[in-house]
Amino acid sequence: MSHNIVIVILELYLSAYCYGSTPIIVSTWGSKDFQQANQNAVNALIGGRLYALVEGLSTCERLQCDSTVGYGGSPDETGETTLDAMVMDGVGIRVGAVANLHRIKDAARLAWAVMNYTKHTLLVGEAGRCKRNGSFGP
Repeated sequence: MSHNIVIVILELYLSAYCYGSTPIIVSTWGSKDFQQANQNAVNALIGGRLYALVEGLSTCERLQCDSTVGYGGSPDETGETTLDAMVMDGVGIRVGAVANLHRIKDAARLAWAVMNYTKHTLLVGEAGRCKRNGSFGP
């Protein structure tokens, strides 16, 4: 397994070195839903790398990739599904995250909104609802 990771990292490095800023989408799993999320991210690259990232994440949340991602995922100890998400921008050194979200299906977009529209880094639970024009919430 560790050899495969080294090979992937080497391939990514060589691709970036040989082709400049060639966009690369890396995913851990290869199921149909994850492939669709990757394709949506690639298609969204025209809007920028962060837009593509959020599109890929949101696709997995919507499709409930591997039955563990999104609102249909694994419930907590009380039997309720809660969502967490984080979006990081290494270039701008910015981050937005949400945790312990109840009855919100699009955690990745909300994390992106926290990064772009608030002065916070992490919103948790009810604070993470932060509805913007009715876009988030039950």
